[in-house]
Amino acid sequence: MFRSALLRSCKPRLVRCLSSRVSNPNLAAMAGDDYLYHIGLNPASDDLAATFGDVRFVCLGGSVPRMGEFAARAAHELGVAPSAAQPIGKTDRYSLFKVGPALISSHGMGQPSMSILLHEIAKLLHYAGARDPVWMRMGTSGGVGVAPGTVVVSTEGVNGMLESGYELPILGRRTSRPSLFGAATVGAIVDAAAARPETAAMVAGGRVVRGKTMSADCFYEGQGRLDGALCEYGEADKMAFLRRAHDKGVRNIEMEALQFGAFTHRLGIRAAACCVTLLDRLEGDQVRASPEQLAEWDAALGDVVLSYIKHELGLPPPKC
Repeated sequence: MFRSALLRSCKPRLVRCLSSRVSNPNLAAMAGDDYLYHIGLNPASDDLAATFGDVRFVCLGGSVPRMGEFAARAAHELGVAPSAAQPIGKTDRYSLFKVGPALISSHGMGQPSMSILLHEIAKLLHYAGARDPVWMRMGTSGGVGVAPGTVVVSTEGVNGMLESGYELPILGRRTSRPSLFGAATVGAIVDAAAARPETAAMVAGGRVVRGKTMSADCFYEGQGRLDGALCEYGEADKMAFLRRAHDKGVRNIEMEALQFGAFTHRLGIRAAACCVTLLDRLEGDQVRASPEQLAEWDAALGDVVLSYIKHELGLPPPKC
């Protein structure tokens, strides 16, 4: 049973009485009866506090298989029972895992899909009373002037106009929110990677960098590719735009960081987007890496995120 009276006493703009962050005064009247439809969990029937109250890290990535594999790896490296790497709730849209202090989930492809999950995860942690966890998006991306296999830790999300604002029509009005990631969180992730032996060489070799991330709602035209079914520009136009993006500090392009940064920044959630690059867009449009290379790069991204988690938990480095 949830403390509805306590919820009703919260400030209407930023409700934090149960520690995790939401900004919706209407939730007070719904406490205990707010079915989280897309992940299949219900405060009225599920003991969310018992399962999710100790969450300190939220790790989100696009595909179900990748996040399932990451959940299994996290369980092994954090010393959690392998059974933790089993999905919780509904799995037709997302797959959600609880691995020790980490909540791990797929979020699908694109900002609309991620937006649904972000709202429901934020409410889940709010009802569970989780204590201000760090949220991290783990994804793949196209690099802009960085080598394939580089992990870009985003400082800011920008749209296709290379502007920070994430725009969303709400009740017939355009709402724009800045997409920013806190320097302290970004720095802590990079510093942890530099300090841990399993990732120090990546940082020293320039394979972990900070930079802006451009997000698009289209894989082809919105990202300036020449290989879609529809294209009304040429190579020179594409290259001029990518060089301009690079000059403005953009180091990778994907489809979620802008909305992720705007959502977490608006709610004051500590967050970071960590994406590995699969190609350098200044060199071409298609991913031509082998399956073995792709697996190696994905593992490197997991190394960076797990290094930060283990550093925060005070876990010793792996034995040689």
